[in-house]
Amino acid sequence: MGQDCVLCAAPSHAHLVCNECVAALPRFQEHVLRGNARYDGVVAAYEYRFPVDRLVQRFKYAGDLAIGRWLALELARRVQAERRPHLFVPMPLTNTRLRERGFNQAAQVALVLSARLRVPAALRMVERVRDAPSQSRLGRRARRANLRGAFRCAASLRDKDVVLVDDVITTGASAEAVCGVLKRAGARRVDVWALARTPDPGVR
Repeated sequence: MGQDCVLCAAPSHAHLVCNECVAALPRFQEHVLRGNARYDGVVAAYEYRFPVDRLVQRFKYAGDLAIGRWLALELARRVQAERRPHLFVPMPLTNTRLRERGFNQAAQVALVLSARLRVPAALRMVERVRDAPSQSRLGRRARRANLRGAFRCAASLRDKDVVLVDDVITTGASAEAVCGVLKRAGARRVDVWALARTPDPGVR
């Protein structure tokens, strides 16, 4: 059965995004970014700019899980050559956001990666135990302060390699906070894999 591309509306047969649009999407040029004291490396499939931002927003805010799955499969292709972790852990949402949205977009991505790469996904290993004001208008330093004490991991991750899965990395403050919790739980290595990263990231 035929289908139109969600970006250009041209016939794309059985694909959500046609081959021409896929080829034009802004790949994140530096495949693996150096980590810091809290995480060891970052992989992103795309730059978070047009039209990738529209796809992510359609997934995240409009609940288009088909677009989310397509993006997650693109990330899975991007990481094929990466070292496999012992576990995928999705970025947790606040209870308020989870009620509003009805699903955790990072958990949806983690489930696709888990099935495709045959790595378990621990959807509730990390909890968001404290709601904090919105991060969207805060700088990196303010974001880090805003997130202090916001996450908890009760499990032991001794000698485990863990990948934190997220949809978009902006400043990296949320990823740093969660990865710090994972390291304190004993994780040997923590990387971050995301659908997209802002073109001019605040953390490298």
